[in-house]
Amino acid sequence: MMGPHVQSTDDSLNRQEQAQGRWEHIVANLKEQRFEEAERLAVKELRDQPLAAQLWVLLGETLLHQGHGAAAQLVFNRAWLLDPEASWVAGIMQQLQMTPIGPQREDIAALLAVKKVTVTIGVLVRDDERTIHRCLSSLEGAADDIVVVDCESKDRTVEIAESFPGVRVVRTTWKDSFAELRNEGLAHMHTDWVLWVDADEYLHPDDRSAVREAAGLFDAIGVPPILYIWQMNQVQGTVLHEFSQTRMFSLRHNVKYHGRVHEQVGPAEGDLYSAPAFRKAVRIRLHHDGYEQAVMQHKNKIQRNLRLLGMMVQEEPDNPGWWVFYGRESLAAGLPDQALEALAQAELTARNKPSFARMLDVYMLTVKIRLSRKEWALAEQVCLQALERYPDFPDAKFYLATAKMNKAFAQIREAEQLLRQSKDDFVTYRGNVAPDHEIAKWKADVTLADIARSVGRFADAANIYNRIGETYPYVQQVRKPLELLEEQLAKLQPQKGERRS
Repeated sequence: MMGPHVQSTDDSLNRQEQAQGRWEHIVANLKEQRFEEAERLAVKELRDQPLAAQLWVLLGETLLHQGHGAAAQLVFNRAWLLDPEASWVAGIMQQLQMTPIGPQREDIAALLAVKKVTVTIGVLVRDDERTIHRCLSSLEGAADDIVVVDCESKDRTVEIAESFPGVRVVRTTWKDSFAELRNEGLAHMHTDWVLWVDADEYLHPDDRSAVREAAGLFDAIGVPPILYIWQMNQVQGTVLHEFSQTRMFSLRHNVKYHGRVHEQVGPAEGDLYSAPAFRKAVRIRLHHDGYEQAVMQHKNKIQRNLRLLGMMVQEEPDNPGWWVFYGRESLAAGLPDQALEALAQAELTARNKPSFARMLDVYMLTVKIRLSRKEWALAEQVCLQALERYPDFPDAKFYLATAKMNKAFAQIREAEQLLRQSKDDFVTYRGNVAPDHEIAKWKADVTLADIARSVGRFADAANIYNRIGETYPYVQQVRKPLELLEEQLAKLQPQKGERRS
């Protein structure tokens, strides 16, 4: 359930950009090893900007350098909670293992304290006896209440859920809408916040405390705070990470779910784009195995989703988010033409929805289809569109490079064909302008050898260069590339005593 749009109008959050200049003083003090002063400045800034992940990182560094390992660990955990995709985590955790625990820092503990709020965890189930015990076991102690919303289960799902103390089961019926199921569940929740967990997910044990912590951190935001969790998808022996699953939000705001499938949280009145919201990813890790092929086939998820999405785009044809989902599911179902049409509609309708912020999904899904069809120029064009709006998006640069590389390979193959034809044409050409007969003798072959060398066909290139050198000793153009090629070939040979792996 990726969020269709991102809006933040809260003034306290927007002030973060203005504070960047003051943060430079913290960095300067760190570089000059004035760690106590850097700590003082970081603490001062954090009292005003407690949601700034980078500030917590800077404070953690000041504590690390002072040998306050225990306090630094807590501070870095807060930074990671606020920035789950951070690249510094592995390195810092390694440093912490070599840092002394240090003195107890009650002042840091006070700075880390968050508002106490209550949280309900909602679990939507239907015939999930395979996974429900694992799911509920992982949630114990993470929240104040657990509500299981059961939709016509015929197996032991309800029996297993009711065996857990404190779990409440709400029974409902299927009305071709996951949003309706969740909204029915919301009516039975009386806490400050809710976190939704799917039955085929389970909470990382280190993140149990993060549930209430995240709720307390974001509770004071003026606009509805809607948080993304970190979904760790187990697919074919590997783990794919996703940070766009809308799962956690405050129940004090007037919000509800929209959409029959891939349902989204938005204002109770109007559509998803009619009111501002603050959306952010947090480090609440949920392991998920529901995307494994056997599970997808067993539950026939793709066909079900396509049917529901078809209804959604008819009911709300001006919602770009629904068109994105319809395109994605169409592609998964092996319907690329239908997917392209849906993605084109998403782009068209998004022009009238300024708050829609998922255009990268439109671009990248389109690119993947173009690349699969070997439409290199079209793929390149879409990547450039994406980079024009999001210059630092890594996927767009990767796929742009892929498109350019494949286009270059296609042009190389075309060039090789033209070079061979240029030699053959000497047999038939009888025009008034005399051709360059050196082309047929050696020029075309030198260029063919240059191409072979550039794409790594070193042996082919060496054979051509050597043949030209033997047949036409006066041709100087083969000597230097042949020398370079022989150097490269020598490097590829295993050294004496070495074994090639």
